[in-house]
Amino acid sequence: MGGVEARERWGSRQGRTPRVRDPAVPRQPGACVQTSVPSGRRTVGRRVLGAAEYAPEWTNHAPPSLVSALLRLSGREGVRPHPAAGGAVTRAASLAVPVLVLPALVLSLAVVLAVARPHPDWLAATVRVAPLVVFVGGSVLGFFLRRGRFVLGLVVLAMADRALAHFSGRAVFDLAALLLPLNLGALVWLGEASLLTVRGGARLGIPLLQAGLVALLQRPELAGLAASLERPLVTTNLGAWTALPQLALAAFGAALCLILARFLTDRRPFSAGAAWALVASFLALDGASVNGLATLYFVTAGLLLVIGAAWGPPRVVGLDDVTGLPTSFALNKALLRLPRHYALARVEIDEFATFREHHGADAARRMLRLIAEALTKVGGRGHPFYCGAYTFAVVFRRTSAQAASHHLDVVRHVVERSTLDVRVPQRPPAGQPGRVGTVERTVAATISIGVAQPQGRRADPHEVLRAADLALDRAKQGGQNRVSA
Repeated sequence: MGGVEARERWGSRQGRTPRVRDPAVPRQPGACVQTSVPSGRRTVGRRVLGAAEYAPEWTNHAPPSLVSALLRLSGREGVRPHPAAGGAVTRAASLAVPVLVLPALVLSLAVVLAVARPHPDWLAATVRVAPLVVFVGGSVLGFFLRRGRFVLGLVVLAMADRALAHFSGRAVFDLAALLLPLNLGALVWLGEASLLTVRGGARLGIPLLQAGLVALLQRPELAGLAASLERPLVTTNLGAWTALPQLALAAFGAALCLILARFLTDRRPFSAGAAWALVASFLALDGASVNGLATLYFVTAGLLLVIGAAWGPPRVVGLDDVTGLPTSFALNKALLRLPRHYALARVEIDEFATFREHHGADAARRMLRLIAEALTKVGGRGHPFYCGAYTFAVVFRRTSAQAASHHLDVVRHVVERSTLDVRVPQRPPAGQPGRVGTVERTVAATISIGVAQPQGRRADPHEVLRAADLALDRAKQGGQNRVSA
């Protein structure tokens, strides 16, 4: 596509009012960010739509004042980055508090409280109320902030605590010691999803199924299965060091590896909080024989998850129903809070209108969800947004365009290798009677990506996004399924 054609392409998208629409339909003008110009003039770029223009569509999605206040209290709302935030030393220092300092202090305080028993009356009352404050209050906070993983983690910890408190059998202890670390290890690898979505709500069924399994093991006829949880994996006797069976120790080791691998991938405080929560959970299970000690450490584990979630990037209110990603309204706000060093990317599904026409709307929606899920796992601390139709934007804070291109190319390869098994309606040949049937197909799609970064200290993020649009044009002109920076 030449320069004139590119201008016509972007110019043809102006003049449409933003609206809530079916994201599986073919791409229409007005997607995400546009440039507004007098009638009869063309433009290459697009502008960020103001909040007033979005007000009619987003009235029902406006964040409550409680959420805004909590975001401000967490120190993430309206904070401008330090001018030297692009350096590696500054990044490490900014992570030190939520990753090392504060969790270590909290866990150390819990150990002191565990050793200094019995507690004074006022402190004992505080400790008794702590589970309600952390588990229930934290879950309500996570629900309002749309942090499904955080809420799921608190639910898992609370259920483990209640299981040990209400069931005295050894089988319950062994199963809780096996399942709890595996849940925490898997939790950090899940994509973020609001509990109001089908995907997020379905995840709550996992701990409920596990609770049913715990209750099932109380049956006498399953005593052999319960005893197998204590079967040693090696001949070494670890009973003098810990009360946990070897199978549970292996689960804790595997979970720690999973969480550390995730932290090295995304460098986000929530992953670090999960690692500290895993340590506190180990102490809770190891000291479960002492009355009240397990609850103290489980509450500490929940508090460590709260710390990791509070320091993480805030979830925006207003998610796309199909992809589960923040929409263009959130992108407009994110562009106003960028540090000095950043990169912006535009991602578009290749030939998606043809894909939808051939395979149907249901397959198109499933493909959108697949690609959105892949983008949520992009490295470099990238934050994806869904801009409508089949276009995404990704914001990389404190990351160069070259590094962002590398992370996005990994996502491109993942999408390229991914397939979906779908059922497509098939009509009988014209002029022949018969009912509409279905045919099974294995379908795939590719994505093209454009990346740009600011060229000066005072570069307008809107101009950088337009440069990413032009880079996307070059990627599609070069044959699609590639990254252009």
